[in-house]
Amino acid sequence: MKTPCLALFLSTLLLGLPAAAEPVLQPQTQGEVRFVTGGVGAEENEALKAVSADYNLHLQFSAKDSGEFLSDVELRITDANGRVVLQTVSDGPKLFAKLQPGRYTIEAVYGGKTLRNAVTIAGQRGASLSLVWPESPEN
Repeated sequence: MKTPCLALFLSTLLLGLPAAAEPVLQPQTQGEVRFVTGGVGAEENEALKAVSADYNLHLQFSAKDSGEFLSDVELRITDANGRVVLQTVSDGPKLFAKLQPGRYTIEAVYGGKTLRNAVTIAGQRGASLSLVWPESPEN
């Protein structure tokens, strides 16, 4: 009689483990570029903080008028030769990428408004950019 109850208890307990065992953020690779995106909520922010040293480009997206962080930002990074090395849409207000040393152009689109920035990745030195749209697209 005890065995079925114990088996039921253990199987119920184990059903909750796979979700807890999954990583909060999934690193992705596109061509030679490894990246991770997210930052929605405390758990994702902690996960990004834990892996930030693995990436040499740190981007953050926000709106100036409201101060809110933005997700679903269309991002395109091109190298000095104009070759697209990363094209994606952010899952949250932060995107970290591992790029080869060189000069890059960051083009980010949110609400139909495009921001462009140049960035240089030199040796071990990375770059951090805060991309701030002057106003939310609703305004």
